[in-house]
Formats: sequence, C-alpha cells, structure tokens
Amino acid sequence: MLRTLLLVTSLLVATASLTSQELEVWFIDVGQGDATLLRSPSGNTFLLDAGSNGDGSSSVYPLLVQQGITRLDYVCPSHYHSDHLGGLDEVWNAGIRADVAIDRGNSGQPTSQSYNDYKNTYSSVRQTVSPGQVIDLGGGVTLTCLVVEGKLMNGNTVNISSSSQWENSASIAWLVEYGDFDMWLGGDLTGGGNSTADVETSAGQLCGDVDVYQVNHHCSRTSSNSSFMNYLKPEFAIIPCGHANSYGYPKQDVMDRINKSSWTIPVWSLTDGVGTEGYVDVAGNVYMTTDGNTYTATAEDGTSFTAHCDENTPSIAGAGDLVISEIMRDPSRVSDTEGEWFEIAGAREAEGTSTGLVSVTDNGGDNFIIRANFLLEAGDEVVLGNDGLMSRNGGYRPHLVWPTGDASFSATDSLKMKRSSTTLDELSWTSTFPGGSGVSAERIDLLGGATSGNFTSATGFYGNGDKGTPGEDNDADATNWGGGGTGNAWIDVTTYPLIGQPLNMTFNAPNDEGKNYQGWVCLGTTPGVSIGGINIPGNLDKGWDASHNAPGFTGLVPAGGVMPVSITVPNSSSLRFTTIYGVFATYTDIIGGGMRIESVATPVPMTIL
Repeated sequence: MLRTLLLVTSLLVATASLTSQELEVWFIDVGQGDATLLRSPSGNTFLLDAGSNGDGSSSVYPLLVQQGITRLDYVCPSHYHSDHLGGLDEVWNAGIRADVAIDRGNSGQPTSQSYNDYKNTYSSVRQTVSPGQVIDLGGGVTLTCLVVEGKLMNGNTVNISSSSQWENSASIAWLVEYGDFDMWLGGDLTGGGNSTADVETSAGQLCGDVDVYQVNHHCSRTSSNSSFMNYLKPEFAIIPCGHANSYGYPKQDVMDRINKSSWTIPVWSLTDGVGTEGYVDVAGNVYMTTDGNTYTATAEDGTSFTAHCDENTPSIAGAGDLVISEIMRDPSRVSDTEGEWFEIAGAREAEGTSTGLVSVTDNGGDNFIIRANFLLEAGDEVVLGNDGLMSRNGGYRPHLVWPTGDASFSATDSLKMKRSSTTLDELSWTSTFPGGSGVSAERIDLLGGATSGNFTSATGFYGNGDKGTPGEDNDADATNWGGGGTGNAWIDVTTYPLIGQPLNMTFNAPNDEGKNYQGWVCLGTTPGVSIGGINIPGNLDKGWDASHNAPGFTGLVPAGGVMPVSITVPNSSSLRFTTIYGVFATYTDIIGGGMRIESVATPVPMTIL
C-alpha cells in the first residue's frame, strides 16, 4: 500500500487531471436519407437533417437520448426534400426542442406534407441563413455557410433557375472548422450531372482542402464532379445512402472520382447501397471525434482508425517505419477479386507514423497512392482490402478499399510500399511462403525483416472461415517494443470493453519480477506524466480515478511477469464509442524517497461499444 501511495502521489504531483476537448460528430444511418449531429467541446449541438418521416423517431431521437441530449442549439434542414427534413418535426414532438432552426427561408418552398410539418413545428424559432454567415458552436467550432440557393459567400451567384433538380441545387453547404480540422457538409448540392446546375465547383473553390467529405446527394451522378473533388482533396469520405435503394446509389462512376489510384482514401458508406465497389459498408452509424489535430472514426462494430489533419503531419516515414504486417493473398471462401487484403502496421516507437503519400505497387505493376493520413503508433494496424462488402469478401471489414483493379496477388508476387524514393517495406513470396489457400501470412516481429522466416501461417479464423487476424494483433506477434521506449512490458486485451461488461486485460512484464507495478485506464495519453525523466503516456483523468485502485491494478510483479486484471465498464450509454487506453508501468522504490521507472507499456487504445 505504501508503494502504491508513493506512485500515486508522484503522479498527482507530476500533472493534473486532463479532460478531453473534442468535437463529436455522428453520421446517423437513416437509410435513404441524411442526418448528421455535431456536439462541440462546450456541449453545444447542431443537427443537420433528420432523415425521412419515421427516422426522427426511430433513429435520431434515440441517439440524442443515448447521448444525454435534451435540447438542441441548432437544427438545419440542408434543403426541403422529405428524406432530409422528414424527421425533424418528430424530434421536436418527442420533447427535444431547438433554440434555432436555420434554413433557406420560404422562397421556392414546396407543398409537401414533410415540409409543412417542419415549417409549422419550428415556426417560432426559424431563422433564414445568409451566405457567409458563421455559426459559433462554442469551444472553437465554427460552421460557415458557403452557399445557399446558389448564392455564394463571396457575393457571386450560380444561376440554378434552370437546374433539373432545383431543390437539390438550392442546398445549404457548410464548412465545419475546429483547429486544423475541416469538414464539408452539403446536403444534396449538385455538380452539373443529369442537367443540374454546377454549384459544387464554385462552392468547392471557396471551401478548399478539407479532411472529411460527407458526400453530396448520396453519391449520385449529380455530385462530386472532378473540379470539386480537386478543390476539396478529402482524406476520408462518408456516404449516407439506403440499402438496395431504387436510385442505384452510390454510383460507380462517382465512386471512381472520389477513390482513385492517385488519391486512394477510405470511403465509408452507412449501408451496402447497391453493391458498388470502392467503399466500405460499415452497416450503421459512424461516430467521429477530433481534437483539431487528429480525428478518429469508429463504426458500430468497433472498426476504427485515427488520422492526422493535413497541417499536423508527423515526420516523414522512413524505411521500416511502416511494414506489411499480414497478407491474405489467396482467399478460399471467396474469389481473389473480392477476398484479398493486406495489413499495414506502424513500427516506429518514438512517434506515430503517417500513411499519407505512401505508394503501393504489386509485382504486376498495379499501383495506388494512399492519401489517407492514417496515424499509426507502434503496433497499430489498418487493413486495405479488395472489396468492402462483408457479404461478398469473406466476412472481414477493411479500413480502406483500393480502387478496382489496382492490386491483385498471385502465387509468386511481391508488394512494395514507398514514400517518395524511399522503400518503406517490400514483401516477396512464392507458393512455399507461409500462408496459402484460405490462410494469411502473419509477420512475427514487426521490427524484423520481410523474410519468410519472419512470417508464419495464421491459425485463428475470421469471418466466413478463412484464417487470419485482419485489423487485430497477429496471433504470432512476438514484437518486443521495449515498453514504448523503456523496458519490456506490454498489454494484452482479452475481452474488449462493452457497456456494463468486464474489460479484461493482462499486464506483462517478464523481466521485472518482484518489482512494483501500477496500471490504470484513462481517456487520453497526451501529455501523460513524467517521473525521473521517463514519460508514462497516460493521463490522470476520470479513468484513472475509476481504475487505478481496482483489484490487480497495482502490486508486485509475480514470477513469470503476468498480471491479469479486470474492471467493469459502467452501464452508461453515454460512454458508447468513447476511446479509452490501458496503461501500466513498473518501478523500483529509491532509498531516501522517490522511485525509478523500470518499464512502461505502450498504451492500448480501445473503443467502448
């Protein structure tokens, strides 16, 4: 107990508790419709659209309640089609009122029942938006109206009077900004396809480079024209569209403009749409957070990635900083053209590594350039796949799908990753290489070379029955990370966090038998705490308060160095999609006072589901 108190006292003196300051975004699955919720670090909210009639009650209202939201600062219909504003009156009538309903006013108003329900319900709080108007959502988050009814924020106007889809062309487009994070929200804004007015190009020029693009008009042929995409240059795109929708969204030719060989990015669709290629079906809501420097996107099944904003690029990756950690070159449950995938892992211990501008080439000369700024700490993985629909790719969910035909594997082949002229990693294989039909090849030591001796055949099953660990630590992984910079300690997660259920982990420190250890769960790793010149990447926040005194989280390292720990996740729906980190360190008391840190485990991120 004395040793524990000494460590606790030192940590508390080292730093104060840190509360995360993040913008939260929910892309809500309302089928063939649209609904997006923002909550700023100060707690202010902005709801853009609420799907069709019925979606406000069945999808939007329950999410608001789950998040403890009892009132909204702003609601905004991007335009007046029923699949965007149909659910807004239901949210109000369910008891969640809005202080302001901001829209384009009554010009060209439709006669639909959905619009009349919205207009009558929000009549007392309606305000008309102006191009260039800025909404301060608090905590550093702003939304700027780039265009409305073709009127641009720079005073110019795009004539939409002859557009074949006037209502869509009249959509409000918003630029969301928080620190270095930028996101486009544009409803059903049109870009010239199908005889519509090209509003996208002019608005996109005003907007400029963004990190995240919510795809206009459900990825229809009226949207995402080439000039517009060249202005936005997004690194992540979200498509809201319905399962097997009658419109055929997302359209393949539009997908090919968003995700292409020269600009390969993760495109996530909230449903499988109509089975187009080039995107990942995440089958539900997507939750995204950003601190203004990085952003993290999480699907309902826990599939997640973190990326850095354009202005916050880590130092350029060098040889061995990014490695091919696993490859499925010959799936057996589905055809090669759908079931192939490979996994990239970060292998630089000092700081995270970016995948931005990394080119991938196979032996046949197929090539694509990753423009997604995946931020990979040591041991973090992302999966790149040939197909993003689990129903036809063998049952795995990649983070990114490469453009159709831009990579394929054979019995004798190679895969090379380069950043500019530097080869980061290159893997070559023949039919005798580990893995094979329905079995992936797993890298044993992420810090070791890309040789056959450093790979082994996977033993665990995934999806429909092939063997491998896509998106998870390899079963064969034996990487010695040196405790994230000190010693030899690591954390294994045996059951991931579910609301109201036990979170089980194992602390490992085989070289520190008999020494003291302290572990905890926290909400962030930066700035962490420093003791004796050693940084422990874990904050003393609410997670620390709840966990550091739990049974097994502190004591003496036993023989063998294995310490199983368990703590129950509180039964609170507000914790869903929260990222937490497992942390522990070993130490030795110093005669006369103080302590010497022996080993520090690399923190393990987990998303509460």
